[in-house]
Amino acid sequence: MSDEIRELRRRIEELEGLNRLAESVSNAGGVDDVLAAIIESSVSLCRADHVAILLFSPVSREAMQTLARSAPEAGEGIDHGLNLLVAGWVERHRAPLIAADVLAEMKVSQPAARWREAGPVLAVPLIASEKIIGVINMINRRGGPAFTPDAVRTMGKIAAYASRFIKRARLHETLFQDNLRLRATLRQKHGATEILGTGSNMDTLRKQIAAVAASSATVLLIGETGTGKELVARAIHFDGPRAAKPFVAINCAAIPATLFESELYGHERGAFTGALGPQKGKFEIAHEGTLFLDEIAEMPYDLQAKLLRSLEERSFYRLGSSVEIDIDVRVIAASSRDLRTTVQEGKFREDLYHRLNVLPIALPPLRERRDDIPLLAQAFLEETSRGTHRFAPETLAALQELPWKGNVRELRNAVERLTIFVSPGVIVPSDLQRNGVGGEHTPGEDITAALQSLLRANEPGADLLADLERRMVQLAMLQAGGNLSQAARLLGIDRNALQRRNEKYEPTRGRRSETGSVP
Repeated sequence: MSDEIRELRRRIEELEGLNRLAESVSNAGGVDDVLAAIIESSVSLCRADHVAILLFSPVSREAMQTLARSAPEAGEGIDHGLNLLVAGWVERHRAPLIAADVLAEMKVSQPAARWREAGPVLAVPLIASEKIIGVINMINRRGGPAFTPDAVRTMGKIAAYASRFIKRARLHETLFQDNLRLRATLRQKHGATEILGTGSNMDTLRKQIAAVAASSATVLLIGETGTGKELVARAIHFDGPRAAKPFVAINCAAIPATLFESELYGHERGAFTGALGPQKGKFEIAHEGTLFLDEIAEMPYDLQAKLLRSLEERSFYRLGSSVEIDIDVRVIAASSRDLRTTVQEGKFREDLYHRLNVLPIALPPLRERRDDIPLLAQAFLEETSRGTHRFAPETLAALQELPWKGNVRELRNAVERLTIFVSPGVIVPSDLQRNGVGGEHTPGEDITAALQSLLRANEPGADLLADLERRMVQLAMLQAGGNLSQAARLLGIDRNALQRRNEKYEPTRGRRSETGSVP
């Protein structure tokens, strides 16, 4: 056979081997799969007895990951210490290592027993973004054939090709791990474990959340205003398999009937006056995730039939479009009213009620979990006061006796009001009624007494006027639900003026969920 034919066959074999490597690496799911594909190609194309790949840590430059393989007839693999020695040489010299005797090249005078079997070596660096990220190390048995110039060229191609895929696989795994950490953080922040309460009814609620979280069936949450229906909906979402997908909440009571269909399903350009371009609706945004429909009883009656069809068919049409859009959305509905009563009144479709009432969960009002009131009050105080206030024991006892018609939401707002109007220190029972907690009158009816109390408690040199302004800004922002324009109207000042005061005092209390989630 002529040299030309042998060279041609070698090149064809090399090309086929590189194509197989490209296909294997393209289908690899992670770094280990990429490394395994590289080793397979190296053994096959370069006729190596032992192949090892060592990847370096980008921080310490130490070998962070190693994968090795020996040919079936090669016997026991090369010692890891020898692999590290060769990889270290390549990393320091930033060049391939090619030698007929690896021990002589490494100047090993008294090799370990397993090292004595090592002979010819070929090691090449893996370089990505001008940095050595690892080494491919091939060693034959002592007395075996040296690596040919063809093997050196082939390994140079494999190394250059593989480096890009290893970097990509590492990035993929990093993003995957970051996603797992994010999901764990969200689950920790919004999961059922963050729902405060020690009573039997709260234990039952947590068990119900755990039971329904893994399902994709529709959930119906029934509870009075302020019992924390959205927090429970979030716990169901983030404790379930859809945690990495969107959680989209919509308050049916807050949307004008004329805009409801567009809000829910989206619209195309020209669908109605003012529709200047296509827009996705909440259903489409929540694809593969969860759509929370709060106060579902307030949904317009004529739109309920379309919602029922969307739930049954798992598809919908945007306003002004004839294109059907398929969706995969879990729906969690909530109502503070008994839907059975609204059905009897003819205000809610019975077929839609039965479609929503697949997994019903009832949320207990605060009056049925009075033992949790001190726990919740303390948690809200820690969140809002940042250690400036504390409750006297008799104050917590007084809080337990109040009716709390607004449930946990009312309790949270009351605690925040106390931290604004009561001077830093101990909150005593008399502070409750003086600041409109549990009494019939508001702070405005007793403002003189409140101001006198503040004057008496003020320390010399403290700027009481600035402190009062700060408290009023915080109270207005609380009353307005964080809306700057509305808070400015409550205070009777310009929005820009409030913006300057808001930035000056830097209030950092954000909007929180109802039932008592503690960060």
